[in-house]
Amino acid sequence: MNMPVTEILLKWYDIHKRDLPWRKSREPYYIWVSEIILQQTRVLQGMDYYNRFIETFPDIFSLAGAPVEKVLKVWEGLGYYSRARNMHETAQKVVEIFGGKFPHQYDELLKLKGIGPYTAAAIASIAYQQPVPLVDGNVYRVFSRLFGIDIPSDTAKGKKKMIHIATTLLPAGRPGDFNQAVMEFGALQCVPGKPDCSRCPLRKMCLAKKQDRVEELPVKDKETKIITRYIHYLVWISNGEIILKQRKEKDIWYKLYDFPEIPDKKGIEPRKLFRGFLGKHGISYDQHAKMFISEPVLHQLTHRHIIARFYHVYNKKWHFDMDEGNFRVPMDHMKNYAFPRLITAYMEKFPERFQSDNE
Repeated sequence: MNMPVTEILLKWYDIHKRDLPWRKSREPYYIWVSEIILQQTRVLQGMDYYNRFIETFPDIFSLAGAPVEKVLKVWEGLGYYSRARNMHETAQKVVEIFGGKFPHQYDELLKLKGIGPYTAAAIASIAYQQPVPLVDGNVYRVFSRLFGIDIPSDTAKGKKKMIHIATTLLPAGRPGDFNQAVMEFGALQCVPGKPDCSRCPLRKMCLAKKQDRVEELPVKDKETKIITRYIHYLVWISNGEIILKQRKEKDIWYKLYDFPEIPDKKGIEPRKLFRGFLGKHGISYDQHAKMFISEPVLHQLTHRHIIARFYHVYNKKWHFDMDEGNFRVPMDHMKNYAFPRLITAYMEKFPERFQSDNE
């Protein structure tokens, strides 16, 4: 049964695979960049980011030699910025230790920061044709349905089972193509929800189809725990300048730029919080300067929801001492800094709120 599955998937892939830029070469650098970008991004969205990244950093040497702030700026909008920082660090290590060439062996690739089993398998199998199975969400879905597996995919037992199946099906001659074939099949044919099984070349041997369980599989065991976090941003514009800060702590958005925060540990009502903050600095909320509080802005990440408000002040004077880490920049220089997507989306939606002539 195994060979027909392998042959069918490879034949399907040869006919239906998408023309993607990173598939035009077996250069491990291109494969690495594409896999990191696509970990949390759809292919169509990720293509623009990939092209921009490769245009800016055409090889691993240019990436290794760039300042991390430039890498973060090019990455801006993708989220999961720790991946960009890890890429920068790994590029430097590959250049320094391996002369700019990625190791061929799966185990050696795993030692590089930010490269886990999935990315290591992709580089080893696609770039170097090493017989290493690649298992992602698409692969779980295809094999769970095909073989009627109801072991939760997010458990150690489920992962072990999938790796065993993938290894058994892996052809010696085309391991990289087969890995891509299964992922592509899951992305285009065996999609989540209700796939069009009438067009599936594996429908006659698919246990989920025979048992009418296509929509039930794959099974997951754990619910993702969502943490809600509140952020109160102070957006202070004065004489064509705005206050920014770089996030220094190894927390969310490390080394990105945002605005000073108004501390709130008691869940105070926003207007009261703002009045209290201004009052501590000798400023009346009702004075002539324009001030207002934005509506709440929700930003959803995998494991947390962030609810932010922007507290805008347009004033010709700076009424408080600049805290350590805060600095002023001309408004027209903001484009040079990498911000979290929460902030760039807000600025794109309300550009008039970031005009210095509002003073």
